[in-house]
Amino acid sequence: MTDSRDTASISFTGLYTGEVWYRNGLSPRFLSTHSGTGLYHAMTPFESASRWLAGNNLRVVLVQRHLLIDHLLDHLIRESGVSQVLEIASGMSPRGYRFRKRFPGLTYVETDIPGMAERKRRELATAGCLGERHRVLPLDVFHREGEQALETVVANNFREGEPLVIITEGLTSYFTLADMEPFWQRLAALGDRFPGSRYLMETYYLPESGVFSATIQRLSFLLGRLSDSTVSFHFRSDEEVRGCFGKLGFNGARVHDPADYYDQLAIPHSRGETLVRIVEAAIG
Repeated sequence: MTDSRDTASISFTGLYTGEVWYRNGLSPRFLSTHSGTGLYHAMTPFESASRWLAGNNLRVVLVQRHLLIDHLLDHLIRESGVSQVLEIASGMSPRGYRFRKRFPGLTYVETDIPGMAERKRRELATAGCLGERHRVLPLDVFHREGEQALETVVANNFREGEPLVIITEGLTSYFTLADMEPFWQRLAALGDRFPGSRYLMETYYLPESGVFSATIQRLSFLLGRLSDSTVSFHFRSDEEVRGCFGKLGFNGARVHDPADYYDQLAIPHSRGETLVRIVEAAIG
């Protein structure tokens, strides 16, 4: 039986996500991969049917969540003076590439399991994008000791006493809530050394019934098969999110709905209710 905390197979679906970002003009060509292109074409019939039947699909959700996280991060940098970012399980995410171009003084550390991290590091290095302020390192969210542990990476790469933004995108839903809560507690514990920090992640609210719900469950099943995992829907409401993060030691959490930003951001619209939410949790 596969360990529910095995992160290795999830990188495969990260290649699909990277291709979606590239096809939507969010990512440079060098972060597109042959595997991602193949997955993109293979998923197109399912994505098209979902969009037609339910007014939403996985590609819409991926772009919504990515651009909303970008917006919140941009705000924290411009308005709160944040100058250091840790993106965990970054895969082929173009966020570090784009934000380092937008904010040259930003320290941006991308992490993933060793194989994916090395692949990302190689692509960015070839493009001349890495340096003292932009690094790609191995990290496994379930390691508590050693070079791949969260605490080690944070201690070795960021300035204590200053706020830090930590991002996980496309990670937590591949694990159960019981798997993720200890990791979130470890994030909250960083507040003593990095006051004023923020954690940004996505979560999903599955509708109770209807075509949209059935379609999402089918797509979730497909993603689970591709990643050899079980896609989990952890929460059903904003109140559940805030209650969970409050008990884990965070100093409050805001929940952002992409629909609330339709008039502010150039993001795709869902026909009907949105599926994804972005959680902004205060650390310290």
